[in-house]
This record gives sequence, C-alpha cells and structure tokens, in this order.
Amino acid sequence: MTTCEAIVLAGGLGTRLRPLVSDRPKPMAEINGRPFLAYLLDDLISRGITRIILSVGYRHEVIRDFFGKLYRGCELVYAVEDTPLGTGGALCLALGLARSAELFVVNGDTWFPVSLDLLSDTCIRQQADMVIALHPVDDASRYGTIQLAPDGRITSFLEKNSTTGPALINGGVYLMKSDIFSHEELPLKFSLETGFLEKATTRKRLFGVVSDAPFIDIGIPETYSKAARFLPPAPVKKKALFLDRDGTINVEKNYVFRKEDFEFRDGILELARSYYQQGYLIFVITNQAGIARGYYTAGDVEKLHAWMEEQFREYGIELTKIYYCPHHPDLTGPCSCRKPAPGMILDAIREYDVDPESSVLFGDKISDVEAGISARIGTNYLVRETGTITVKNVTLYKG
Repeated sequence: MTTCEAIVLAGGLGTRLRPLVSDRPKPMAEINGRPFLAYLLDDLISRGITRIILSVGYRHEVIRDFFGKLYRGCELVYAVEDTPLGTGGALCLALGLARSAELFVVNGDTWFPVSLDLLSDTCIRQQADMVIALHPVDDASRYGTIQLAPDGRITSFLEKNSTTGPALINGGVYLMKSDIFSHEELPLKFSLETGFLEKATTRKRLFGVVSDAPFIDIGIPETYSKAARFLPPAPVKKKALFLDRDGTINVEKNYVFRKEDFEFRDGILELARSYYQQGYLIFVITNQAGIARGYYTAGDVEKLHAWMEEQFREYGIELTKIYYCPHHPDLTGPCSCRKPAPGMILDAIREYDVDPESSVLFGDKISDVEAGISARIGTNYLVRETGTITVKNVTLYKG
C-alpha cells in the first residue's frame, strides 16, 4: 500500500436511523452487541492501517470515550466539528491532521471491505488525485451513480433518482491526495459529492475501481437490520491480570528505579504464572511520579522495566505490556492515567480487546483497586503490606 493512514467520516447525525440509535452517533449503532465503527476500525487495522483520523461531530464524546487515543495498537486522532460542516467540510478539517501525502478515506456508515492494494495500485498507475471504490447494484434508484471511461477515469456523477436499473455507485471508500482541496475555492460547509466531486471531473484525475465485495449502508432502518449477516464475528474478548508495581510486584521502597533496589515480593511470580497458564494477559500498571519530581527519567523507568520483564520471562511469564503514569497533579496538573483514575487500565482494555468483567486486579493501595472498579474490572484484590502474596492472603475489595 502507498499509505498506512486513513480518515473515517463518523460525524453524521443519522437522522433516518434516529429512532433506533437516538442516544449515540450513527457509527456507534450496535450490531451483534458492538458498535458498527468497531468493525470498520478492525477491518482497517487488519489491512495495515496504523493511524486513523476520526472525523466526528454529533455526540463525539461517545466515540472518544469508547475508543480513546489508541485502539488495538492503532493511533486514533479526532477532528471535531463544532458545527455540522457536511461531508466535504468535515473531510477538509480532517485532512488538516494528515501526515501522509495520500491516505484512505472511509464512510463511517458503510461496510465495503475492498482491497486497499487495488486502490493503491490504481492510484500509482493512473497518477490519480483520487480513486473511489465503486459497487455494482441491480437497482440504482435510491443512489447517486458514477460513470466511467474505458480507462477507469470518472466522467460524471449522477444525482439520486436520475438512474434506474444496473449501475455503479460510490462505495464510500477512497484513496486521495491529502492536498486535494488545495487551490480550491470552497465554502466552510459543503458536500463532498455535490459540492466538489461532481464539478471536479474535468480538472482532477478521478478514477474508479469496481469491486463486488459485500456492501451495506447502515444509514436506514431497513439495511441496518440486515447488517449482522454481513459483518465478521466479533473478536473474542480476552481476560487479563492487572498488577500494580511498587508494593505489589516489588517490596515498597521510596522511588525505586534501579534493579539493585528492586526486590520481588514473595509469591508474586508464582501468582502471575498461575494466571498466565490459565490464559490471562498480564499487564503492569504503575504510577511513577518520581519522573515528574525529577528523581529519575522515563528512560530510567523503561530500563528497569525491561529488566523486570526479563525476570518474569525467566519464570515462564510473558508480560503483555507495562503502562506507567509519569505525572504528579501538583507538578504536571491532572491527568487521566494516574491511579485512582482508570486511564492505564482502559488503554489496555481498548488496545488488547480485554473483557473487564472476567479480569482480575491486584494492588496494595486503595487507589489501585478504585482504578480497577472504575474500569469495571470484575475482581479487585487489595494486597497486604507484608507476607506472601497468594489469592488466600489478599482481600477482595468491593468498594
């Protein structure tokens, strides 16, 4: 592929779907128990996309709260419409956050898993400004349609209800130059199709590629109800063990950052291995305010953590990831990651498809278990200050 960056247009009001999803933006409509947008993001990530700009507007906080800034290892960036800008205006706003010379754009209310390599190859071969994935339909009466020249160049866009019978329609998947709107005199609010594409066929190199991949538009109740048949099964949620570090994994000492001062607590490696052998992902979540205080650096912490990971590995345990918060509220201001805030846990849940209800947390402070409860971790244990750490030697914390 020519790029690993994409934009998802997820700001639609969903007026026609409002009776079914009145409390959320249209791309967050649930299908088989999970948001439609999750299927789109999963598909893009599975195809090699590593950075996604989400163009959002109505109830955008619902999307941001669900997906955060990192989803399954993919960076998420938000382009927020303060007022509705139309598909063209929203895309123009999102392109301002792009890093790549070209990128994919996907409608947030259509499922059309076309080959991204097909779009990339066409873009290179035709030196195109934009390539659009087209879907053939038997009855185009409720769609705008697109006409192609023999070489695949788009010659015209026809409005809805102007064509009946078989035709090609816009599938809502694009590959375009990130500067495609440069030198264009466009209003702040405009439609991508009627306000730009219909007028650009003579001055821009617009090409179409036809795909018979499954296509569904969830924007109306009739097709929304059929979407479950088209979408792949949801990924299996994983159970996880969350471990605090200082006082839980190692003996509590003031601001440990050297391996010479790091002393594993009795029983912790055995405990972690028992969960690991049961198929749990293992995460470490630790507040490291010593960074903000200047006692040590983030590099010092990461060096210690690399050594700690090796100790776990020698004991037959592979840590999935270590999350640490470098902040202190008196020095760096408030943050969402310092426990008792649940930010580190929520990041792990989003990034690794963790089922919080079947997961377990061990911590030695009330702030640890409060973070677990806020993240809806099913079982939260408070570790005693001394003694061997076992399930029998901890307290089930219920808040």
